[in-house]
Amino acid sequence: MIKDILIVGGTSGLGLELAEKYSKLGHRVVITGRTDPKKSNMKFLEFDVDANTEVLPTRIERLLGELPTVNTLIYVAGYYLEGPIDKLSDGDILGMINTGLVAPAMLIRRLKNNPGRPLKVMLITSSSQYTPRELEPLYAATKAGLGMLGACLGLDGGLGKVLVVAPSGMKTPFWDAQKDTSEYLDPEWVAEKVIELSSGPFKYKYAKILRGPQRVEVVETSEK
Repeated sequence: MIKDILIVGGTSGLGLELAEKYSKLGHRVVITGRTDPKKSNMKFLEFDVDANTEVLPTRIERLLGELPTVNTLIYVAGYYLEGPIDKLSDGDILGMINTGLVAPAMLIRRLKNNPGRPLKVMLITSSSQYTPRELEPLYAATKAGLGMLGACLGLDGGLGKVLVVAPSGMKTPFWDAQKDTSEYLDPEWVAEKVIELSSGPFKYKYAKILRGPQRVEVVETSEK
């Protein structure tokens, strides 16, 4: 079955790897972000999430107005800033919360009863979901919140399958050039594992993708 897949945060890194793979499988793929990667096999729509909470609903309505049907929502977008909480500005805090939690919640609320129902939801979090770090108070909090959002949605009979995947760090442009990513995960390999995890019968699944050694650990799964 050909599906209409929306990948938020799909213009680089893991999101773009997933878009390429799903496109090759014959699905119709739409990716969002700030910069068009100019891929002929998928549609790009600009969608910017920042600290401005007031305009976010309007931006979401505009985005979804371009998409009459969405069978699968893959939320990969992330916003990362390091620092103790007193070194983060209010704008930093709002930007991370909006990107990591508010935007996916608003998107799912609007898509739940769209013509492509039942909606399949795939949320890409991070190892920060379950690993507290002194310099990641807001990033870790939003990733943990996104994971819990997925767990709750897994109990919603009005949705299709819900997959939450928490990879360790990957070799992507997401990281500052000063950070050593030599031991990080290959995003193409992670994309393959995400697609494998999304297949088969289940209602909710939560998995970690780990490194040292590279492996997949399914933490929880349910079929109803």
